[in-house]
Amino acid sequence: MISLPSMRRTLLCLVLATAVPRVAGAASAPPDSAAVVAVVEEYQEGLRRGAPDRVRAVLGSSFIMFNGARSGDPKDWEVHMYLAGSELDAWPGRFVAGSGPHENSIRVVRVHVRRDAALVVTEETGRNRFRQWQEELVTYLLGREDGRWRI
Repeated sequence: MISLPSMRRTLLCLVLATAVPRVAGAASAPPDSAAVVAVVEEYQEGLRRGAPDRVRAVLGSSFIMFNGARSGDPKDWEVHMYLAGSELDAWPGRFVAGSGPHENSIRVVRVHVRRDAALVVTEETGRNRFRQWQEELVTYLLGREDGRWRI
């Protein structure tokens, strides 16, 4: 039979083992949903205003774009491009000029932040030079680089 003091110690250890990781994780990186959403909104604003410098300013050191192949099912998704270095630096200028004008309205569906990573899911309706979309789900993956959130 377990003694009462032993049971109390065991119970205290269980409480500490389950509570401490959550408290420590929360204290080291509080969720910053507003800042993450602001980055996605700035990216969109840069496209709408035809401002490649604004677009580049919110991109990180690398950028991957994939599309849903007009499907909400991840099994149908396709990779579109991956850019880094000088290719990434040049892309906003080519993209903004080549596919504009951009019109897009976004509604944030979900934001999830964990430490230095964030996910923003939006529902978007708009058009550019090549296509139109209606209530399309778009997922943005962000990371915190040098203290700033970047796509």
